[in-house]
Amino acid sequence: MEMRAIQEIGIGEDLTPPLRPLAAVLHDSALSSHCSACFSILPRQPLSPFVDNSRYVSTDAPTPLYCSLSCSAADSALHSSSAEHYLLSLVSTSPHSLWDSSSSDLRLSLRLAHVFQNLPQECTFSPQLSFLGVKNESLCQDGCWERIAGLMTNRENIVFGGIKKTQIEDYDYDECFKRIREGAEMMAKARGKDVNLEGFALEEMVLCLVMTNAVEVQEMKGSCLGIAVYDAAFSWINHSCSPNSCYRFLVGPANNERLPLRIAPAASKEGSCGGRNGDGLTMGGGLRYHVSDRNSYGPAVVVRSVKSVCKGEEVTIAYTDLLQPKEMRQAELLFKYRFSCCCKRCGAVPTSYTDNALQARPTDNPVSSDDEIEMVKQNSVFEDAITDYLSFGDPKLCCQKLEVFLCDGDYSYKSLEPKETKLPQKVKLHLFHHLSLQAYTTLASAYKVQASDLLAFSCQLEALNIDKTSSAYSLLLAGVVNHLYLSEPAIVTAAANFWINAGESLLYLARRSLKDDAEPLHLELSSLPTLKCDDCCPVECLEANRVRPDHKMQLEEMKSQLCNCIANIASKIWSFLSSESNFLKFIQNPVDLRWLESRADSDVSDTDSRLQVEISSYQVKVNVIFLSIHCLRYGALLLSICYGLSVETNYHRALDVIMRA
Repeated sequence: MEMRAIQEIGIGEDLTPPLRPLAAVLHDSALSSHCSACFSILPRQPLSPFVDNSRYVSTDAPTPLYCSLSCSAADSALHSSSAEHYLLSLVSTSPHSLWDSSSSDLRLSLRLAHVFQNLPQECTFSPQLSFLGVKNESLCQDGCWERIAGLMTNRENIVFGGIKKTQIEDYDYDECFKRIREGAEMMAKARGKDVNLEGFALEEMVLCLVMTNAVEVQEMKGSCLGIAVYDAAFSWINHSCSPNSCYRFLVGPANNERLPLRIAPAASKEGSCGGRNGDGLTMGGGLRYHVSDRNSYGPAVVVRSVKSVCKGEEVTIAYTDLLQPKEMRQAELLFKYRFSCCCKRCGAVPTSYTDNALQARPTDNPVSSDDEIEMVKQNSVFEDAITDYLSFGDPKLCCQKLEVFLCDGDYSYKSLEPKETKLPQKVKLHLFHHLSLQAYTTLASAYKVQASDLLAFSCQLEALNIDKTSSAYSLLLAGVVNHLYLSEPAIVTAAANFWINAGESLLYLARRSLKDDAEPLHLELSSLPTLKCDDCCPVECLEANRVRPDHKMQLEEMKSQLCNCIANIASKIWSFLSSESNFLKFIQNPVDLRWLESRADSDVSDTDSRLQVEISSYQVKVNVIFLSIHCLRYGALLLSICYGLSVETNYHRALDVIMRA
């Protein structure tokens, strides 16, 4: 299936109204912190569900909680009638289960099975015989897959291996088959079925539907709260690695605003525009019946354009991380969804600039015959460093390993020993390589954790130096991703969040440095929103209601002005930010990356990198503040494209978080 625009659509416009889910559940880790109905943060005294406890439920099982009486009343009945509470009990008493790490897929499947079985006659299960393992031959001849209420289950590919096993390397089909069968059987038992007599084919099909159609519900910052399944208005939108649209979630109480649906299913191959497909849906002429209209709560999803979309053009979104190279994206799509992507970006000949950059090597380190072995080695080294951080809680060792890795592509324990400071004359990985991007992300976080640990021991000066390095990596990550964004506009959401993160990190650093009494800076933090810049758009240009991103010329001009200002300010204080890291000293400017264009320009000597810009401590603080404000403004501008809020609203939200910290 596919969805197409029914009118001309500009950049940064909503294509759908807020669409409520067919069903949604929190991840196990969020059950105690967020409302199970609206996904908002719980108050200090949350409410419990009204559940019929006539059957045994383990006291160790987690319990959904609610933020209000209305949320409890809305969700408790489905929680009870779907047998979700019995499943939670089963999982908690089955420590060796293949599902013991997370029950969210199973709980969502139970809710959907209950929802589907209570749909009106016009939107019933289709095809019916598939629950008994029997194919509907007439539907198969028409080229239809198994569907429930219009949504593909993909059961044939997931359970029965419809995709050739050789197409997915290192994939354990037996393990996947066991996991699905075990999960479906647990669902059936929770529903009170005798699995020996009745089987669990229905539960298996719904679980496959969830694995195919569920999306992660994320906050604006990117943290995952849970998963949800939406009806065809959203689920029929196809994937592209260079999509023209993105989507965002609205959590909290329902918004009664009614906006038009500006997309519709494509016409069937016969060219009909009004024929029914047996699911209560109209093909080509719009959706006649929204299954999700029966549900008035849960996290709503809104689809929004990130590029101009012509009338009749297919609307696409991304199912995977677009900052991965082609081979990794395709492997993930084949593994999760059982299809091979053949979008314009994947099929580009020659390879697109973005995909080339994500696998780029320095000019003096060309691809060799041992390239595949080298790549496996690099992945192993990288994962080893990440393990030090996430599993062993050792951010310092992780940072040491990753910085040596960025310079050498490998490390030994000898290379980690203290020695005379020496700058790298070259780096093993290109600054744009996808492993480099992951390393910057991890280093920014790990250095920040180190600084917090040092503050706990009152090591103020050392903590400030570590904070500088964290901010420098955040800025480098934002600069590199912005460079890729200029050639691939679909990664606007990632670019926006990285700029906001960089701005927040720099402003935290500025606040810390303002405590230095040696040369105090007389600046009220409350005045930050009104700070002006003579070289780029002042605050007045970021007018309250909305920067109109459909005006492409205006948008491009504002982006260019902000980028130029950021690069200019960064050049003045980069030596200050990078002074504690040998790898960062190799970087001449983290935002204006033209210095990478020639090999001669990219060589850095010890003398050059140690040349400190002669500016006062006062001027450094001023520039750090101005740089942070520009990063926040640029991030707010990009957020207005993908999230729909005004630039000023996004900007003030980011500042407010920092001021309250």
